Amino acid sequence: MMIFYVVTGLNSVLHGQDYKPLLDNTNEWHVTNCYFGCLTDVYFTDGDTLVEGNNYKVLDGFHYISRSFLLREEVSNQRVYLRKLSGNGIGQEYLLYDFSLQEGDSFEMFNPITPFPENAGNFVVDSIRLRLLEDGLAYRHYYFSPAPTNNVSDNTCVWVEGVGSLS
Repeated sequence: MMIFYVVTGLNSVLHGQDYKPLLDNTNEWHVTNCYFGCLTDVYFTDGDTLVEGNNYKVLDGFHYISRSFLLREEVSNQRVYLRKLSGNGIGQEYLLYDFSLQEGDSFEMFNPITPFPENAGNFVVDSIRLRLLEDGLAYRHYYFSPAPTNNVSDNTCVWVEGVGSLS
């Protein structure tokens, strides 16, 4: 009986935590890749813009994406969207993160900025765990694995609420 209460209590803690938004007035991400030596790229938001009635943050940083992507967040729905700008105007909007997902839910991973395949296929949320970050606060970590029907990717993925992807 005690195990049931502990599991139920943990579940309540995970779902009772306040959502930590990803986007703020200023945002900065450091992305390090170590293939043949390590290289760190810095991305940041630089200004706001309005597109089709939605407020976006302008993503800037690494030379090839400089000011060509927009981010917006629906805090009430716990979702983050990415929109690509091109020479032809404003491109399609993509759901980048959905932090309202629960264990067992599936998500179609698509990211036009990634060095991996843009459409990574369908993934399943294996688990959601609270982990402390350097600021001393607990953040939800979403652990994904490719769905059985995913023939595009065999990599796992980790999202961190309020931070983004670690994969």
